[in-house]
Amino acid sequence: MSRIDPRIVADLKRENLLIDGHWSFLHGGHSAGLVDRDHLLSDPVAASHMAYALAKAFFVDHIETVATPSIWGAGLALLVGGFLDPKAKIAYATPSGLGPTLAAQIEDLVRGKRLLLVDNIIRSGETMTGFNELVEGLGGEVIGIATLWNLAEPEIAGHPVFGLLNTDYEVYRDGTCPMCLAGSTAEMAPY
Repeated sequence: MSRIDPRIVADLKRENLLIDGHWSFLHGGHSAGLVDRDHLLSDPVAASHMAYALAKAFFVDHIETVATPSIWGAGLALLVGGFLDPKAKIAYATPSGLGPTLAAQIEDLVRGKRLLLVDNIIRSGETMTGFNELVEGLGGEVIGIATLWNLAEPEIAGHPVFGLLNTDYEVYRDGTCPMCLAGSTAEMAPY
């Protein structure tokens, strides 16, 4: 069963924000779809629809803070937090040489709080794994991980990943891609 209204998927395709084909990803895996993550999040209508669908999956979880490890997830996190009830605060990571970190002045948004970790796309899972460790190390309780599309394993740091488009566009790993098995050649995705 789809996690997103089929009309939204049709809108994404019409705007070329979701492209059908046979795609191979830099961190492994193949899929029949490709999300234009940069343009999708620059479109306020498309981004709002996607954020609402992500927030809807966590409506009853009493999320206090939505936290994101990347600049690409920042706008999405803000929209998701605005759709939760009660509205959640947002904690944006700051990039550093050792990975994402949180500024000391916003650590109070994490300590003792129920958090939803959000990013636009999870490619390998490494960034989200490190961010989860940071958040839990600060005393935050990670309730879930959500993304528009999860290209990594279905679980990160013991938390299932809610990938909004994964039901419609499965990511195949380890030679299980039905398109490859049928002889189709994959195009290299930009991420």
